[in-house]
Amino acid sequence: QIMKDTSRTPINLEKAVGEFERNLIVEALKKCDGIQTRAAKQLGTTRRILRYRMDKLGIDISRDKLA
Repeated sequence: QIMKDTSRTPINLEKAVGEFERNLIVEALKKCDGIQTRAAKQLGTTRRILRYRMDKLGIDISRDKLA
């Protein structure tokens, strides 16, 4: 969905990267039943950095349906 025909549509790199990162984090949290430490390990990062990125991207475990 991000890689549409770009000949006519400008791409906002920051927005595309943020969307991609958000999707990766949400999927990891789903696979790990919302357990941030396990999701961070799966993503190859620390829980602290995962939490920072979740806050930055507006990911709220209670709001974003992980089931």
